[in-house]
Amino acid sequence: MYSLLFSDFPKGVENHALEIKKYVKEDYKVAILPWAFPVELDKDKFENEYFSKNTNRYQRYIQALKKLGIKDENIIICNCYKDTKEDLLKVFKKVEVIFLPGGNPEMMFKKIVHDMELLYDLKHTKKIVIGESAGTELQLKRYFITAKNNYYKYFAFYDGLGLLDDPFYIDVHTINNKNYLNKLQKVADLKKKDVYAIYDGGAIIYNRENSKMVILEPVKKFIPKLGEE
Repeated sequence: MYSLLFSDFPKGVENHALEIKKYVKEDYKVAILPWAFPVELDKDKFENEYFSKNTNRYQRYIQALKKLGIKDENIIICNCYKDTKEDLLKVFKKVEVIFLPGGNPEMMFKKIVHDMELLYDLKHTKKIVIGESAGTELQLKRYFITAKNNYYKYFAFYDGLGLLDDPFYIDVHTINNKNYLNKLQKVADLKKKDVYAIYDGGAIIYNRENSKMVILEPVKKFIPKLGEE
């Protein structure tokens, strides 16, 4: 029951392939749910434009998985405009890894929770769940997005899927900017909860059974400062 939490999946794999291979074996099957579209699509646009084999979006994920030894025939692309819930549940049963890529987290939340009604199945899965950016944040019960990373250009909190039962907050695409880092410290202080800031080459491997984690640098931890009562 591991969650592999990335800011940028290909960069994380490039930096830490040997460590990731301890969890993602070469013979594993992977189901990708690339549903974090910026805007609503349809079956044809999904297959022929958004996630077709000739797009950079498709290739960056497939090539990174291949660096881990995953074979083409063991990668399944899930299409929320064509596949039924029953189709997807069958896929989930036969794979070892479910992959939630980056993009617009609100769209992915809508597809998983409201359109496909897969919240319970993903929240309680025993599979390895890889997340990148939006797919990382959504694994939390509650998450925030900084103004820099938000499609709407403001800081906000949102509801996630709850695979990780609110143990901490995560920031993705962290940058070494004083004001930006100060904001993360303020979140930790205000919410009295640790904030893990994952830079694009870093990752966190989190065991959902015992809450143990492995930090793959670069990741920065912000601990709440004790204020006066």
